[in-house]
Amino acid sequence: MWPTVDRLAHLREVLAALAIALAHVHARLAWFLGAAVTVYTPVLKWRALPAEGGPTFGAVTPNSRQYTEAKDAIRRLQSALASITAA
Repeated sequence: MWPTVDRLAHLREVLAALAIALAHVHARLAWFLGAAVTVYTPVLKWRALPAEGGPTFGAVTPNSRQYTEAKDAIRRLQSALASITAA
């Protein structure tokens, strides 16, 4: 299993890639990617390191189930995009 910092960084990289892809497409694919970006936005409020008494600006530490669900959602998105491009 990856350390939490790496796991969160990977999830944020996926979100960044979706945002970039969304800027370059139109029509139905744009709607699809826009919905995916919306679903993944809670990742932006996650933090991997303890607060250590400092301000967190609303960031929360996700539990392992939330990380697992996010990774599963990415796999489902990858599968959906693969079947769209294969068509």
